[in-house]
Amino acid sequence: MAAAILVATTALARAGVCTGDGQPRHEFRLLAGYSPEAATLIGTATDRRFGMVEFSYTYRCWSWNAVSIGYTAGVIPAAFVFQPRQTVIPSHAVYGFAVMPAGFFAEFARRRRVHPVAEANGGILASTEPIPERGNNATGLNFLFNLGGGIRFAAGRGAITVGYRFLHISNAGTTDFNPGLDNNVFYLSWSFLR
Repeated sequence: MAAAILVATTALARAGVCTGDGQPRHEFRLLAGYSPEAATLIGTATDRRFGMVEFSYTYRCWSWNAVSIGYTAGVIPAAFVFQPRQTVIPSHAVYGFAVMPAGFFAEFARRRRVHPVAEANGGILASTEPIPERGNNATGLNFLFNLGGGIRFAAGRGAITVGYRFLHISNAGTTDFNPGLDNNVFYLSWSFLR
């Protein structure tokens, strides 16, 4: 059994890991996204909008015919949670900065000019005040992850992607106050491929 797994793993490595197929391996991406309302799939906070700007780098390593998977790392230098009015606090925007060191980006039918993509990312978000809301043991340091997909329009060494992400922000239970925030983020991105 172990020998069969070793042989299969070696065959997959030879067939797909970092193969030179002539396609660009490096992607530098600028993304802008907005969520008009909060969802409540995992988190419980409602009535919050979210906006973001992201810079990321993807290294495409695994490829099989028309499918590829790349490793992604990125930063969100501008994340905004638009808080509603709360008792004596007026509505306002809370600024945050995020680092996302772990992510994956997959392309399907990638040899076509227009093709679908899927992605997942995770990291840490620091904000100027606790989000999604203030409370005892609320924190301005949270974790985030997103899952999504979209349609990519490729043109030479560039690409435009229109997509959707489910984005979750919470402190993952590091304190006893953890309402969590879910957002449906619609985004537009431009990529430079090398």
